[in-house]
Amino acid sequence: MAHYTAAELAGLRRGLIAFCYQMLGSPFDAEDAAQDVLERAWRARSSFDAERASLATWCFHIARNVCIDRLRQTPRRPLPSDLRDSGLEIGAPLVPALDVPWLMPAPTQWRITSDVETSAELAQDVRLAVTAMLQRLPPRQRGVLVFRDVLGLTAAETGAVFEMSVASVNSALGRARDAIRKGAPRRQPLAAGVVERYARAIERADADGLASLVAEDVVFEMPPVPNWALGREPYRAFMKHLFAWRGTGWSTRTVSANGQHGILLYRGTPQALEPHTLQLFDGDGSGAVEHVLVYQDARLSALFEAEFSTHR
Repeated sequence: MAHYTAAELAGLRRGLIAFCYQMLGSPFDAEDAAQDVLERAWRARSSFDAERASLATWCFHIARNVCIDRLRQTPRRPLPSDLRDSGLEIGAPLVPALDVPWLMPAPTQWRITSDVETSAELAQDVRLAVTAMLQRLPPRQRGVLVFRDVLGLTAAETGAVFEMSVASVNSALGRARDAIRKGAPRRQPLAAGVVERYARAIERADADGLASLVAEDVVFEMPPVPNWALGREPYRAFMKHLFAWRGTGWSTRTVSANGQHGILLYRGTPQALEPHTLQLFDGDGSGAVEHVLVYQDARLSALFEAEFSTHR
């Protein structure tokens, strides 16, 4: 006889997706993995013992196993700047590397919303740069940090999931936090209104206006294209080429991914506005845009469009 209902199990879905996303680095893999966890937990419900573990601990233990199994096939999701030196030939074909499992963003709305978990997330700052650094950690350290600093679980709860002592959990957490502090750049705020000005400049097809909003050493990446650019002038040249190539009819919507500002960009055609790219921005401390991360991926555009429609 079941010890929990389907509704109780479904109530854990958001937390499972949040955990699986930070472990796997893809919102689509995270949704698939979380669904796998829920199905496994439902099939195995007769073996659940509430005296040995809570339902959450039981399900996160399954999620740990599911994610670690998947990480054996895809241990790390990179960005283009992780793989090669900068170099983007303006006007050359943009050839995607579809064999690379690229790091992908997730909607900020996916974050857990309880007071404890939200404060833990804010303390850790799980923007995409941190998610990228998590990809470099061993799976156990990665999981411990996500449980403790993203989901807000206690050391004892984390130890129950990972079958570790509290001392071992704290040791793994300390190593993971140290690696994140050393490897992930600190969050730097964007100037007030800079994303709005960026969006309006794109809508005007104003490459010079866009260039005025980015840092001199701006990083411009477009996964799954492995080539990337460093510097304001290559960025300006690419945007001028884009507008000459793809036209000047653009529309935007602001979104948020991994706690970062972003836009959905739409290209105007005689028939309709067509989704073009998802773009995310990081600041450089002076308020300028230091990092422009562009995804031309129909699945991501659809995912963020759905989140925009749900939460506007």
